[in-house]
Amino acid sequence: LMVGAPVGCQTSGSQGGVLAGKTDKISVEVVQDASRVLRCIGHPVRLRIIELLDNRGELNVSAVQEALDLEQATASQHLSLMRDKGILRSRRDGVNVFYDVLDEKVVQIMNCLRDCDADALPRRNGAGG
Repeated sequence: LMVGAPVGCQTSGSQGGVLAGKTDKISVEVVQDASRVLRCIGHPVRLRIIELLDNRGELNVSAVQEALDLEQATASQHLSLMRDKGILRSRRDGVNVFYDVLDEKVVQIMNCLRDCDADALPRRNGAGG
């Protein structure tokens, strides 16, 4: 059970990293939007693509394919799906299609994952926790 939220994941009702006000109600719209985003990015390849684009910025399909050692069809399929769901934006330059993160919420989610991973590292290494 998580007592506190990682940095970047704290709710507006959080104080000192501990979730406060368990009675805080999240609006239906926020829950629906979160569900849409999480369903779309909830695949290991898509998370890796988002991390890559977050770190490097706009990339074309070939650069994503090479960086993540994917088949071009696989990279294109995942990129297109995330573009169609409003997670990524694309632009065409001649024969190349470039992608970048459109929905900043996914960057916040990636930061939460990084924070959670950094918090878990000492436990995995037996250094406490």
